[in-house]
Amino acid sequence: MSSYIPEDVLRNILESANIRQVIGEYIPLKKSGRNWIGLCPFHPDKDPSFSVNEEKQLFHCFGCGQSGDVFKFLMKMQGMNFVEAVKFLANRYGINIPERPRSDQDRKRHTETEELVGLNLTAVELYHKNLLHSLAASDARAYLERRGLKSDIISRFRLGWANDQWDSLINHLNNKGLSLDKAEKAGLLVSRKSGKGYYDRFRGRLIFPILDRSGRVVALGGRVIKDGHPKYLNSPETPIYNKSRVLYGLSQNKGAITREGRGYVVEGYMDLLALAQSDIDQVVATLGTALTEDHVKQLRGLCKDWILVFDGDSAGVKAALRALPLFYRLNLRVRVLSLPAEDDPDSFVRREGKKAWIALADKAVSGLDFAIQQGLASYGEDPEGRFRTTEDVMSILQFISDPIRKSLLVGHVAQKLGLREKSLWERISIVNKGNIRPHIKHGRSTGGNIKGLENRAEAKLISFLLGRPEYMDIFGDAGLDMWIEVPSLRNLWMAMSHLYSMSGNLNLSDLYDQLEPEPELRALAMRLSEDFAPFEDMEEEVLSDLKRYCRDRRNKFLRWNVLEQIKTPAEVLDDENLLKQLLQLR
Repeated sequence: MSSYIPEDVLRNILESANIRQVIGEYIPLKKSGRNWIGLCPFHPDKDPSFSVNEEKQLFHCFGCGQSGDVFKFLMKMQGMNFVEAVKFLANRYGINIPERPRSDQDRKRHTETEELVGLNLTAVELYHKNLLHSLAASDARAYLERRGLKSDIISRFRLGWANDQWDSLINHLNNKGLSLDKAEKAGLLVSRKSGKGYYDRFRGRLIFPILDRSGRVVALGGRVIKDGHPKYLNSPETPIYNKSRVLYGLSQNKGAITREGRGYVVEGYMDLLALAQSDIDQVVATLGTALTEDHVKQLRGLCKDWILVFDGDSAGVKAALRALPLFYRLNLRVRVLSLPAEDDPDSFVRREGKKAWIALADKAVSGLDFAIQQGLASYGEDPEGRFRTTEDVMSILQFISDPIRKSLLVGHVAQKLGLREKSLWERISIVNKGNIRPHIKHGRSTGGNIKGLENRAEAKLISFLLGRPEYMDIFGDAGLDMWIEVPSLRNLWMAMSHLYSMSGNLNLSDLYDQLEPEPELRALAMRLSEDFAPFEDMEEEVLSDLKRYCRDRRNKFLRWNVLEQIKTPAEVLDDENLLKQLLQLR
């Protein structure tokens, strides 16, 4: 299938799917006025705060704020990516997704990807079979038993054992008639310095298959169980594996993370496996590298609350401090769990158990407080130490986009460090000085079919996002699909959102290709993108105004929706809960 699904096909799927029926398969819904309500599956919910609007084919939770269409629901509920959700519904409703003709280069890349993934899978099957049955793996089986890992975890994560031989995998691949050159490209074999032949990369090691989000084996990790160096060995980066984009356990645990609404980030394979053995499944692990923005973007799609659990040594503290700005920049809530100095997650949960782990996690401090604590501990609490701590905290504060959250956290830092809040704001202003600031050109009309004050504002918002697509993240959860009134603008926003969900960015040429079957929508996109002018010196003001505008429009729509429910006669109507929802939207 092509990377981009034509917008007319996406709209056909949305029109065919009944969001109430799909959601009703996961949670009980009951009629309430014009809507259907139930307990939200994305946060602990006692009163029915989850509402489904069958007319608009949208859902919204008044408790946690989650909202969207049927694609978004499946992504959140099942841990699917956008394309997986589209394919799931297309298959369910018998809708064909046409393939865009691939170029020769695309076909070659696709074929190579399939070959490399297939070779990795062949190696995993061999190593897993070794671990279960090979006499040479008896020490490995005993090691895993001592570490408390049972057969269900070994099978679920397909752990394996690479025999301590230079040509064990080579012989296996030769027997199957598979390419050794491709196996070297997949990172399974190493080319000999003489240039003649290969040898096995993984020898005498426990094997941990590394899966991408969709469950494909893209790399392997290996660990020695006796003396040896290095202790851990991972596949090198290959055409199918980039360690800055892959997290161990994400494929297996994404569903649990979404259900729990909270996730943990740990450092190692064994930490994650020990937690899984204790029925703590909402965990991912880094792969011997620092967390990157690409990692955190994947986490953001699963839940908002994350707890970092790194080793208590200086390297672990530094890793946590480096990661914190990424979570705050992407508007996630992050805390840091501090284990006893002698422990890592593996040793702690095996000794103390699940209840003790959860109790300790509930006491985890916010990322900002952790940064303050570490700064004062490192630099001292005298004026110079507090100044240096403030400098460190700036790396968090300066990138927070939500004005209310930023204001609250600035006040919190000022109180903690004994600073004047005004001085801290001035310091943030100095740090941010020199950033590019946006400006929207006001002179040109956006077309005769877009009239009225609200409609012109909607057009300017879409024009802004077409000109500065890097802000799609900020407005993705603003509920535009609920409250945009002009049908053509709403359809254009949906197309932009679909493309962004598929590819992770909003490239205009890709958008125009996406809209090829919709010439009027394509022309509107071109016109609005032309209406966008280069920014001058108003970025913070414009962003703040646009976010306030979106928040007001969203709340206005939701208030109207609740009032309509109250006015509509119904057999089951929880007026008290509806009034509570109205008060939340004031």
